[in-house]
Amino acid sequence: MRIIVLGATGNVGGEVTAQAAALGHDVRAVARHRPADLPAGATFVRGDLNDASSYADALTGADALFTLPGYGGLADTLASVPKVVLLSSSAAPSGRKDNAVAKYMIDSEETVRGSGVAWTFLRPNAFMSNALRWLPQLREGDVIREAFGDVPLSVVHPADLAAVAVAALTEDRHDGQAYRLSGPETLSTGERVRMLGDAIGRPLTFEALPDDVARAEMLKDTPQPYVDAFFQFYREGLIDETTVQPTFEQVMGRPPRTFADWLAGNADRFR
Repeated sequence: MRIIVLGATGNVGGEVTAQAAALGHDVRAVARHRPADLPAGATFVRGDLNDASSYADALTGADALFTLPGYGGLADTLASVPKVVLLSSSAAPSGRKDNAVAKYMIDSEETVRGSGVAWTFLRPNAFMSNALRWLPQLREGDVIREAFGDVPLSVVHPADLAAVAVAALTEDRHDGQAYRLSGPETLSTGERVRMLGDAIGRPLTFEALPDDVARAEMLKDTPQPYVDAFFQFYREGLIDETTVQPTFEQVMGRPPRTFADWLAGNADRFR
């Protein structure tokens, strides 16, 4: 199969590229910059997701597309493929277009539904790889400070999202399904920080940011509607990313990877 991967340098897109290529598929990896570790069997295509014409040639003869949400070229891209797997989010089922994050997820799903192509939606919890945002703090010391630290999450491994994506790209039985996906366990931020410390041999500690401090910090580099959206998620309970979902095991026939598994493969990035 010829599979197009949009956002091929991302945490999930990179995994989709690698897993699909490992299975022998003809993968076209679309991104603004060439991935440093482009796998054998994948071809890099330079493209801007907001301009479908920039990667239009790569869509010729495509059998399936993996795509991110919320970009300008989505509708034009869908006109050239018979099947799509959309990386959506846990916010989409809320139906709340007054929430800035949920809105662009819902809008993307509606665009896909209206396109007439076969589709599968992935609606995951927060990624395990979000822990990489702690790197700047680790360069300064052994204390990690983060917002919403009292909300335990069943975070999901990007490789598991990719596994479901590749299955949906290559098997018709997933057409028309919207999969809510999580990891296999619920962990607080403090627990994940302690596990990271054990993995890299550092005595890390966690401090939860008070909400007023967290909001002020977030507003430094995030537009207010998106900050408000995250407070709706984790303070008003708009989404549930605590409950462990059975979906991955139902779809793939095995348990999802743990946060310890993710750390085992990524600890060197923190050292």
